[in-house]
Order: sequence, then C-alpha cells, then structure tokens
Amino acid sequence: MLCWHEMPQLDPSAFPDYERAILARASMGDVSLGFARLGPCALLGAFDDPDRSLRRSFVDKHLPIVRRRTGGGSLYVDAGTTLMVAALPRALAPRHTLTEIIVMVGTVMAEALCHQGIPATFTAPNDITEDGRKRGSVFAVVVDDQILIEAALLFAVDIESLMKTIKLPLEKLSGAGLLAAAQRFAPIGGTEPSAVAARIYPEIVTALAMRLTVDAAPQAPPAVRIGPLPTCQGAPPHDVSAFLKTPGGVLYLDIRLDGKRVRAARIVGGVQCARATDLERLANALTGVRLDELETAVWAAAPDDTLGFDRYDLGYLARLCVERHVLGGRLGIPRDAERVTLYSPRRDQGFADLLADVGALLLPYCAKPAWCKWRHRDGCPECGQCAVGEAYRLGRERGLPVTTITRYEHLHMVLAQLRAAGIRAFLGVCCTEFFLKRDQAFIEAGLGALFIDIGGDTCYTLRAEESAYLGQFTAEATLDPLLLDRVLRLGDTH
Repeated sequence: MLCWHEMPQLDPSAFPDYERAILARASMGDVSLGFARLGPCALLGAFDDPDRSLRRSFVDKHLPIVRRRTGGGSLYVDAGTTLMVAALPRALAPRHTLTEIIVMVGTVMAEALCHQGIPATFTAPNDITEDGRKRGSVFAVVVDDQILIEAALLFAVDIESLMKTIKLPLEKLSGAGLLAAAQRFAPIGGTEPSAVAARIYPEIVTALAMRLTVDAAPQAPPAVRIGPLPTCQGAPPHDVSAFLKTPGGVLYLDIRLDGKRVRAARIVGGVQCARATDLERLANALTGVRLDELETAVWAAAPDDTLGFDRYDLGYLARLCVERHVLGGRLGIPRDAERVTLYSPRRDQGFADLLADVGALLLPYCAKPAWCKWRHRDGCPECGQCAVGEAYRLGRERGLPVTTITRYEHLHMVLAQLRAAGIRAFLGVCCTEFFLKRDQAFIEAGLGALFIDIGGDTCYTLRAEESAYLGQFTAEATLDPLLLDRVLRLGDTH
C-alpha cells in the first residue's frame, strides 16, 4: 500500500522530525509519501559544506539552515517549492542502485507532469526539466532497510532570494540579471500554483504506485514537532585541500597532516551516495595513510553506489590533493598552493608536467584598474601602475604570449587559437567560481591549465556575473604578481 498525504505548511525546524515520521510510517512495510511546503529556509544536502554552497553572510541573518538526510545540492526553499518526501521498503527495489532509483522516480514524476499537460523530461543525473530548464530535482538515500526519496518540485521560483542564498550559479542581481537567471527554471505552477498542485499530487501518487505495483490511499499527515536545528559548521582547519567537479556535483577533500601522513580527512560536496555514512567512512579510512599512498587508499575504501561520480573521481581528487601539497612545498609557502588549481583534461598530468608545457598566459580584464583605458581591451602598455602590467612583463620575459580575456566569447576564441597553434597548456588567472561554473569552455578546448586564483571584488562576490561575461564589470579584482612570478620560476627549471 502507498499511503500519502499533503502537509500544506511545515515549519523548517520540523523537517528533520518529518523525515523521521515518514520513515517510521514506512517501517511497517507500506510506502509512505507526503507533499510538504516549508517556510523559507536553506535546505542543505546531507554531504554539503554550508560555507561552500551557501552565502553565509546573507543566510545566517535571514534564513534557518536545515540539513536533509539525502545528498545532492543545497536548495533555497519557500512556499513556491513542494518537497515530496517518500520512504519505501528496500524489498520493493532490492537490486536497484542509487542511480536506478533516482532515474525511476524522476521518470515517473516527469511522466506524471506530462500527463497533466506540463512538458517535463528526466535529465541525468537527477533533474526534471523542460527544454533544459529546471522544474525539479530528485534525491535519495538508503536508511537501514528503507529508501528515503526526496524531490523538490518548483511551482514558483523566487529568483532574487535564491541568488542571495545559494553561491552557484548566480547572475547579476538586477532586473536584467534576474531575468537571465529565471531562464534557467521552468516553474510548473503557472498563474495558479495551488490549483496545479491539486492536480499534480494525485497524478504522481498514482504513477508511482503503478510503478511499484502497489495500491494507493490517502492518509492523515503525521504529527511532527518543532525542534532546535543544529548549528551548521563549515570546514575545520586543514593543511591541504582539493576540489573536483563531476557530473554528480563538486567534491572537496580537506586534509590535516601529521608529517607525511593524514591526521584527519574530510570529504564533502553537493553529491549523492547510497548511504549517509559513505563519505565519512571513506574519510576515516584515510587516517594514518601516507600521502604517497593516498590515491590507492581512496580506491580501496571508496563507496560503490554513488550518483554521477565514482572511485576514479575520488582517486583523482586524492591525487590533486597530493599535487597541491607538493606544489606548496616547492613554492615555499604551502598555503599559496591553495590558490593554484590544476586542470588536466585526461587526468594524466601533474603540476610539474603542466608547468613544462605552459605556452601562454591568460589574464582577466577585471584585474585591470577601473580607470585604465585598456581595461576592456586586450593588451597592456605596462605603465607600471598595476599588477596586470607586471604580469605582462613576467610573461613577456619568458616568451609567453599574454592575452587579456575581455569577455566569455573572447575566451572561447583564444582557447581555439591556442589549440590551433599546438600549445598544450596555459597559465591562467581567474577566480575558482568562474572555473567551476564555466569549465565547459576548458573541457571543449582540451588544453591543460594551471589557474591562479584572484581575490578582491570579483563578479561572483558582488553577484555581477552577467555584466562580467559581457565585458562590462566595473569593480577590481586582485592579481598577485608575486605568486605568479613564483609559479613561473618553477616552470623555468623545466
């Protein structure tokens, strides 16, 4: 039997107890399903790091942070979002992997929407979309002998609040920017969200019951209690870290060291694993491991049921962490290695290999002074009044062609030119957020790269990405010519 209900108003602090109640109802062998609407909150994925996924300066003052049991990316939730929370006995899908469960539920929900005249398609790894625009997302985790499924259905989207809450992706917080961001979503509620919801809920229930070959019946909502929410702590201190973007989300590995051995490890990200303890168990298995054996240790202990990433990704993440540690030692200031990111398209090059292959230097226009007439133009007169001029000098002394990237389309053109010229790798200066969001440009180019992070007022910290991509960003980012010089000097030895 599939027993379902609607919870039209749920306090965010009651959501953890609501999850518990759904699981408790399903523990007797039936499927338990509820449609709940929460008050405004930041809904954190089970494995996500709040400091990396949320804009804490805004969230901590305005929204409660609620950590759900399922993994995946963090969400901004308000009355326009319905959360479908369901628990089913593992026996109903005994051989299904996490991916298969999410595909099954996502496909059923998309078909239910289509049956009600709302175009929708399940899009891997876990989204429900319409013509590439998001209508919802599906998450799942195995809890004891049950499968907990949570899906977000977007009946309406408050774009401005979403952009203030979630770090990525963002656009400029203006009328035009809000419109651009809104194009990424396709709310299913239209002009009458409540009426649409009244049609959609029973349709999803019927479709899911048929897929599981069980009968469906309405049930009263469970009683839940409002409880204090635990404080969401960010990353503890670490000696070296690395990140890796995968189809399933961004993974982060933070390591504390005791000499050449791991004292403690932490693996987080907006990703999904079949079991809530998978990443913690893997991190614990790394304690005491030598750095030169880290990748092997990760391979041996990696979880085998994940969504959009696998042990190859986790092993490579470990290798990136070791590479950063080695680079930190060579730079003489280990912390500076945190500001250098390695990108190897085939995952076959380390920092030393890439440094030896660097054939060009790419700089962002946002690091040029706002008063400079060259700010939105390629080139630099090297007048000596800014760090970009020093960067040009450092590149020119080594015979490297130096280019100021003036807009996103210009980046595509320059990368194509480098590839056509036979250049195998380049040294670039950009913020980590740009690399994470616009990595497709580098994937398509197929070039290796080392990226030095910039600081100061970037378009991401100021929520002005749209103007930045068009070459119209006015604030000034900070380029560190001393770090650039030290990295280039390491390349001089090859």
